[in-house]
Amino acid sequence: MTEPTESDRIRPLEVSDQQSIAIDALVSGATQREAAEKAGVQRTTVTAWCNHNIAFKAERNQRREDRVEAAGERLQETLCAALEHLGERVREGDTGAALAIVKAVGVGHLLNAVKPGPIDPAAVKTELAQRFESEVMVELLTGSEFAGFVQERSDQSAG
Repeated sequence: MTEPTESDRIRPLEVSDQQSIAIDALVSGATQREAAEKAGVQRTTVTAWCNHNIAFKAERNQRREDRVEAAGERLQETLCAALEHLGERVREGDTGAALAIVKAVGVGHLLNAVKPGPIDPAAVKTELAQRFESEVMVELLTGSEFAGFVQERSDQSAG
């Protein structure tokens, strides 16, 4: 086996350089056509990768998750600073700041947290049936036959 190239060290080996460029473009908000132009491939190739290629989809999802996580960390830092500032104002007796916190946070989530489930036996049965249906669908879609079909489609789109 050959030594990995520099680009292989910054991307998973299953994703080509062209796919990596397309993923970067898509995650940054580009259309499939724009991503294809940047990667030097046809738009239909990017569409096939987006719809069927397992490694491409997994890497795109990972990069999206990384962006969301980074944004969430920045938001958390900002909110902490804002809450500290509001907290200081509330401790100084600023009722306007206290009211602003209550309005921003609301109390609806507190009511939802203590809301019981259905009390009608038929509604309980329906809720359980829906949960069971979801479990059965997951089981069907992750079975070996279906997984083989998905892998075959992914391999066909690897181009």
